[in-house]
Amino acid sequence: MVKAKTMNRSRNQLATAYSPESFFTFEGGVGACIAHSSAGEFIELPDPTLDLIFERMNELGRAWFNAASSGRIGEPKKPILPAQCVDQALLDPTRTEFQLPGQERFYLCRPSHMEYTPAPLTFVCRTCGMFQDYETIAELDKNLEKLTSKHCPNPKKAGQCDWEQLDVIFVHWSGRWEAAFPGQWHWNDREAKVVKRRDNCVCGSYQFKLNRRSAGIGDWFFECAACDKPLSQKWLQNDRDTLRILGPAMGPDRLTDVRMQATPYRASSAYYVRSDLFIDFKDGSKQLLTRLRPGREAELKDFVAKQYGFSTQPFTDEDVQRGCEGKVECAKDLADYLAASEHIRVVESQLENCSTELRTTMSGFLDLAYNNRQRILDDLRQRQILLPKVDLPKAVLSNLENRQSMFASKFDPFRLAVEHAALKVTRLDVETRAHGKKPYVSFTRLDEDLAPEDKENTDQVQTLTSSLLDKLGLEDMGLIREFDLCRFSFGYTRMESTPILRQKRGIDMPVRLNLFPPVKQNGRTRYPIYVVQQSNEALYVRLKEELVLEWLSGLKCSDMFTLNDGEKIGAGILGVAQSMNPFLDKLPQTTTPPVYFYLYTLLHSYSHLMMKHVSEYSGLDLGSLGEYIFPADLAFVIYRNGTTMDLGNLSSLWRNSGTAMLTSMLSSKATQCGTGSLCTVRGGACPDCVMMPETSCIASNKLLSRSVLRSIGGAARFDKRGVPIDGYLDIAAR
Repeated sequence: MVKAKTMNRSRNQLATAYSPESFFTFEGGVGACIAHSSAGEFIELPDPTLDLIFERMNELGRAWFNAASSGRIGEPKKPILPAQCVDQALLDPTRTEFQLPGQERFYLCRPSHMEYTPAPLTFVCRTCGMFQDYETIAELDKNLEKLTSKHCPNPKKAGQCDWEQLDVIFVHWSGRWEAAFPGQWHWNDREAKVVKRRDNCVCGSYQFKLNRRSAGIGDWFFECAACDKPLSQKWLQNDRDTLRILGPAMGPDRLTDVRMQATPYRASSAYYVRSDLFIDFKDGSKQLLTRLRPGREAELKDFVAKQYGFSTQPFTDEDVQRGCEGKVECAKDLADYLAASEHIRVVESQLENCSTELRTTMSGFLDLAYNNRQRILDDLRQRQILLPKVDLPKAVLSNLENRQSMFASKFDPFRLAVEHAALKVTRLDVETRAHGKKPYVSFTRLDEDLAPEDKENTDQVQTLTSSLLDKLGLEDMGLIREFDLCRFSFGYTRMESTPILRQKRGIDMPVRLNLFPPVKQNGRTRYPIYVVQQSNEALYVRLKEELVLEWLSGLKCSDMFTLNDGEKIGAGILGVAQSMNPFLDKLPQTTTPPVYFYLYTLLHSYSHLMMKHVSEYSGLDLGSLGEYIFPADLAFVIYRNGTTMDLGNLSSLWRNSGTAMLTSMLSSKATQCGTGSLCTVRGGACPDCVMMPETSCIASNKLLSRSVLRSIGGAARFDKRGVPIDGYLDIAAR
């Protein structure tokens, strides 16, 4: 057997473009190959990072299964079976429900290399059209001499054959692909199995030519090399996996389920890698992030209340006794608290009968007792022994309790609120220097590294920057020197990147989520997960709260919120948050647009506007940038996406042309589009303006509109009221 060869590429490339089961060609475009799973370098990850990877996989897999399973409600005669939705390894023992395998079934590794073999093993003569295919590489290797100009198998007229690899394959939403051959896979009722039927012509010949004269590759067909009779009107192929799943239920009415589609192996529909990423805090914010785990809802409520200004009820002595009861480590705290409370009661009872001179002294003792008791309460809260009684609004409480079913992790406003708080603790609010530099530098408070060469101009640059940020409606903008991210890929799909292939031959089709094929590692067979960690520069941006509130109020959305005294804007945002699944495939288009989608669209569109300018002024390719959005905190991060050495492009960008970039963003050209009114009518977002490469966009280029930035005479795509809206930058300019 011919062994697969090994290739080396960058880690990001191996985890995405060259990941297992993807088709590719090497430089020059000659010869198609398919990548195979390989065991990369074992990676040791901290428990929080490891837990988050499997938590994300479980969430994505379950959401995929549920969405794919519900694709044909109303079609009881053509039910979708569980095995059509996800890999067999992702089903429970009954094969009816989703279940992520245990962690021991997976192998987490750095993608250091990938194996590959030539595929498809199908060849066509450019001159006479003769077709030749091989089952294995060994068979091809054995018959390689037959693919030379000296050998022509044409039975009618031998000539100088010019063989080329056929660049068309058959793919199916099950994830299976098939090389072309004159025949089909079928379900055999008698033998109760899938069989491969290779056809021959009525004249008895087994030699065929491939007729490629039609412009549509789906209309190509095989014709007999001996008598020129077409084998069929066009070539057709059936998916063997779906045939096996349907089994005896296979019939003429299920042909659409099994039909494969002819497509070039280079087409994007031939392969979609399934991956995800998250901010990797490692152990730096463990105490904050644990509030997101199941069973920690009370702690999460406490965080939300403190973070966004919701009112809380004061602690009673009974609350403290209940919280400390049975905890040995709290015995001294409880005793000190009760002593302070008793001291307060005694002093307060004596104050009424004290002289004026003594009352002043007693008041000092009373303040000391109150401060001592509050110190104990704060310490108990910090250690999460006491959880305050929070009376959250019903809307916020409902979204919090249902957040795992309502939101994908990357869109969960509660998770993102905790992650933003963790980012503040580990980066934004840290003043201590590491290696002589602070982890975060605001562009209005420059350090020595980001300041102009002529230090005397620092104040002038900071003042100009502050003025430009005001005009852009930004509260803060600065450089995060190390933005830690963890990206992992674990599977793939074909035909579509979402769970449902809409209206394929008149009916919705489930797209199957497949794990990467297993690898052998230390004598065990496990499914590989390719993990890429990076720590690159990033830009942090936060919008002005009062301006965002003014802009949102001007939209006149029916669900616009109001804030009570002391509440931050996040308090209202968390109450009106709308469900956002990983695929954003059920976004409404309505005359009552949700205010939350407008807020997310503003942050998302602003992020893309800035990414375009960062790319222009830094020289970084758009595909090398990424974004992370924090809705409840009106913030987003733009980061350099790559595992190669960080050359400081973003810090150089600021030193060389930071204020010039901000000035450029204020110009009217910044939000113009080459397609003009057509783009505006359709929602104000297209590849010619604010859309980005899919590798850069966190939301698959959905919830985007230039109209939220500038008044361009339109509205967001989901807003069907037919009334133009004001742009945020126009509000800021006033």
